[in-house]
Amino acid sequence: MKREVTKPVVVKCTNCGFDNVFNQPHPYHAGFGNQGFLYNEKGNRTLVWSSFDPDYERVAGNNHPWVLGPENKKKLEAVLQPDPNGGGRWLFDNPARCLKCGNPISAPIGSNIYYLEYDGSINLDPIDNKGRGLKEMMRVEPAGGAYVSPAAGDPSAHP
Repeated sequence: MKREVTKPVVVKCTNCGFDNVFNQPHPYHAGFGNQGFLYNEKGNRTLVWSSFDPDYERVAGNNHPWVLGPENKKKLEAVLQPDPNGGGRWLFDNPARCLKCGNPISAPIGSNIYYLEYDGSINLDPIDNKGRGLKEMMRVEPAGGAYVSPAAGDPSAHP
């Protein structure tokens, strides 16, 4: 669902002064929305999902994304497909970046509960997008109903 807002969020880059414009009325609060989010390695797209997504919970347990420990963060990162637009992997340490110079403009989920949703981002929260879920972005091998990360030695399994 594409949201149209009359007054978008504008984040001025402290490095180059570029106005990064986001089609949202305010930075979204992941905790209030019970959502997880990650930025891609280029920092120009956002992946959003529900904290209660059953496929997310199979990987990370019954934990909200913003409080995951290092082991569960790595598990989730390992099963996610890279950004289909060529932006690289979705990682917990990736910040949002300026669209002009690439300088960080907002911290990643472990440091900031608020997120920015870039144009072309992937929102898989079923509240916003009925019938969708994180499984759409998972590169997984089913094993007894659980998700496991791709084989470490398989070069085709990793970007």
